[in-house]
Formats: sequence, structure tokens, C-alpha cells
Amino acid sequence: MLLTSSYPYNFSAEYTFIHPEIGFLAKKFNDITLFPRTSKGQRLALPPNVKVDEDYTEFLKKGQHPGRIIQTALSSTLVKEELRSRADIWLYPAKFLKLIMFASRVELIREWMTDRIRNLQIDPQQCLLYSYWMDHSATGLVMAKRELPSLRVVSRAHGYDIFEEYYYPYYWPYRMETLKGLDAVYSASDAGRKYFCERYPTFLSKFKTAHLGVNKSDFICVPSTDGVFRIVSCSYIVSVKRLNLLVKGIAAAARYRPNQKLEWTHFGDGSGRASLQRHMRRELPHNVESCLMGHVPNNVIMEFYRDKPVDVFINVSKTEGGAPVSIQEAISCGIPVIATAVGGNPEIVSETNGILTSPDPSPEEIANAIFQFIDNPSMSAAKRKGSYDVWRRKFNADENFRKFAEQLRSIGEG
Repeated sequence: MLLTSSYPYNFSAEYTFIHPEIGFLAKKFNDITLFPRTSKGQRLALPPNVKVDEDYTEFLKKGQHPGRIIQTALSSTLVKEELRSRADIWLYPAKFLKLIMFASRVELIREWMTDRIRNLQIDPQQCLLYSYWMDHSATGLVMAKRELPSLRVVSRAHGYDIFEEYYYPYYWPYRMETLKGLDAVYSASDAGRKYFCERYPTFLSKFKTAHLGVNKSDFICVPSTDGVFRIVSCSYIVSVKRLNLLVKGIAAAARYRPNQKLEWTHFGDGSGRASLQRHMRRELPHNVESCLMGHVPNNVIMEFYRDKPVDVFINVSKTEGGAPVSIQEAISCGIPVIATAVGGNPEIVSETNGILTSPDPSPEEIANAIFQFIDNPSMSAAKRKGSYDVWRRKFNADENFRKFAEQLRSIGEG
């Protein structure tokens, strides 16, 4: 039983992470049921033995009334336990509110999952519960395990659900209780696993790395040959991705070299789009052409890489929990990368296939990295080859998801 945010619907970018994995899980498990919290958008095709529980989404909707949220949370023994062990929560309204919302969702998931297993007369020993995010879904499954101890529960962890201090308020409810109940935590990067190991050494044996992966492309992206230097980026337009900083870096490069034409294409959307557009109009000089493509299907991005020249992919995130799939897609097409040395970025970008900047680069540092590619065609060509080699060795979806499915099957068999 796999709990997701929206998959198998294409409402958010989550489907780009899970869809390549689901076929491998379907080969290792007789029956898989998906439980998406949201069912907006188009539903993707699934293997025959993968079902979707639409009732789960409706059940969660009924629990969203403010009165129901408060009633559910205050009836939870976990809230009482948390307030006793963390008295400081009373002093921070944002933490208290997060606790109430979190606890309500946990209780709803616990109630739903235990009732479902009992009503369908599923043998808990034959059931593996898998949360794609280590958030309230994972905790809810752990609470279900308290009632049905023979269940096995695992969770992936990616970014926002790992690094507690990067997201306000700096507090994650029931972390210890969740880790006690999980059979394994699969971080999408070595950086995430290291973070857990340092914070929660009691559970070292549970922390594992399971890189995501992307499929082999049937082409290699070509560099520009017309004197224009073309840059691509891909992410949500949110503050942690620091796209305003990228704009400043591209603008700095353009001002230092007013005769050099630059093109920047960004894939992705988000709450910061309007602000970013204003920043672009203010900062980018006349020798830069830019385009915000918005949220597009994954195949559109890959078609762009196939049909258009790209000289470098840039990521200037403040943090990355995993090795970003957007970078994995770029290197699978032989595109070199400039990225900040944060989170899982150094696991995918090195001198082999790109340039790692400092974690908090200045616009000038970003501009200098761009100039290294412009000024050194032979270096750029070597890094293009290096990108494909890194994808082949570390981020091949067939290899990574096959191994992950085998590990889950091993846990499920006990």
C-alpha cells in the first residue's frame, strides 16, 4: 500500500518521480494499492496489478473542516505526549498550529488504514505500507502499526521532509516516534541519510540511500553553434530555488560581456512567478533573451533537449534533499551542469560533468562559471561526455528502481 501526494494523477510534479518506479514495484508485488491525498488532473496509466483507492481522498476531505481538525487532534494521545515532552511548543503559536494540523492528519491516516486492512481482511503479515514522503503519512502508517504490530512500514525522504531547519516553523512533530516505528527510511541522497544519522544515531541501521533515476534518452543534446550561449533551469518557482539569484548571475555575465548573446529558458511554475518576472524585467540587459515555460509535462522538457541546443543546466538552490531529478534528466542527455554545493547536488555534479559553486554563490561566481563554459569549448565537450557517464553509472532508472523494489520485497517478506 503506497501513500502519495497526488500520484497517479499528474496534478503536481510528483508523478515524474514515482511513475518510472511503479513498474518495477509491480513486478515484485502481487497487488499494489495507491492512496493519493489529491486526485486532481489526469490519471496516468498503471500496470494491471496496481489499483487506486479513490475513497481515501474523499475520506481525507471530510476531515478538513476546522472543527473536525481540532477535535481529531485533541483526541490524539500523541498531542498530549508531545506537549508533555516539548513544553516549549506552548510558547510558539506556529509550532502549536503545526502540531494540531499534523496530528489531525496522522489520526485520519491511522484510522483509515487500520479500518481498511481489517474490513478487507488483509493479513498484516502480508502487507507492506510505503509512504512516498516522510511526513504525516509516514507517521500515520506508524500509528497503524501500533495497532497491527505485524505490519511493515517504510518511507522515502526527499528534502522538505528531511532538513527540519530549512522550513518554518523549525519543528517536525513526532520525529522520534515515527523513526521508532519505521522499518527503513530511504533518503533520496547520501546527504539526507547523513543528516538523519547525525541527528538520530539511535536508528542508524534504518537509514539507507536510494537514489531516484531517469530513463535512458534516445539522443544526446547538442551545444550551440551560432554564438549564442543557451542556459536551461528547471524547478518550482519558490524561494528555496533562488531563481532571483540565478537572474542576477546571468545578468552579471551579460553586463561583463555585452557582445555575448545569452538565452535562458526555465521550466516550472510556482507562487513566486510574478515576482520573478518583475525581477527579470528589472535585471536582465538587452543581450539576454529569457522565457518562463511554466509547468509542462516531462516529455515536453525532453523534447526540448532533443530539438534545441543547450550549453549548460544551472541549479542555484539553497538546499536539495536529493540528487534533483531535473539535473538527472539533463545529464542523461549529455548536458553539463553548474550547481550549488548543497544537499545531494555534489552526488550528481562534480568536475567530471560540471562546476560546483559555493553553497551561497555571488552573482559574480555564477557569471564566472558560465564564462568557463563559454571560453573553453574543449572543457565543455569533455563535461558533456562526463554528464552521460555519470547518469549511466549512478542514475539509471532501470538499475536504481530495480534494486529499490528488491529491497522493499525483502522487507515485506520479513
